[in-house]
Amino acid sequence: MTALDVKGAFNAAWWSSALKSLKDAECPRNLYYLSQGYSSQRTAAMTTNNISIERRVTKGCPQGSCCRPGFLNLLYNSIFKLEFTSHTKVIAFADDLIILSKGESIVEAENYKNLELRKISDWAQKNKLTFNENKSKVMFMSRRKRKEKKEVEIYLNYKILEQVNKIKYLGIIFDSKLLFREHINYMEEKCVKLIFAVSRSAKVTWGLGHKALKNIHTGGVLALMLYRAPV
Repeated sequence: MTALDVKGAFNAAWWSSALKSLKDAECPRNLYYLSQGYSSQRTAAMTTNNISIERRVTKGCPQGSCCRPGFLNLLYNSIFKLEFTSHTKVIAFADDLIILSKGESIVEAENYKNLELRKISDWAQKNKLTFNENKSKVMFMSRRKRKEKKEVEIYLNYKILEQVNKIKYLGIIFDSKLLFREHINYMEEKCVKLIFAVSRSAKVTWGLGHKALKNIHTGGVLALMLYRAPV
């Protein structure tokens, strides 16, 4: 399992690539021209003292706009068109990218992963994106007791990625044996803190009423416990 981190994800979204994805998706012409109009002839200027500098802007998602995640998704969609092997699955949510590769042995899984990361690195270069090898992590996952080495050498940008025993993805802590103990302990700690915070405001004769406490319990404690539970 490899979690890849993009350097300045929303700021690095290249408009030309997003527009190409719109065209490939057969976007209605009026929406395509609207997006094209936004991304054309835009500049950024900075003035200090008597000096003014102006540069043409060719990338970046509009800050605070509803199309901000949309442009990034369009850019990321093209990664699913790469010809990955049947041993690999790619999952993307906004700028969070996970690559899963499996093999009959550790060496086989390692080889598949390095092969796929080379494809993704080439894709990133074409789309003017840069993956941060210092923040990207790799984790070996297996429930079987293996005599072979569990250290893997996975390369990104010609550097070996740090191997960890747990990876947090979309609020879920995955561990190397898929026991989810780390995640359960983490959620327990959050729930206990919330319960103690509520208890300070709820006494027998004063403080929050039953209805308010129930709403906090349902929207706070239960929400924490039940979210991600299917996984």
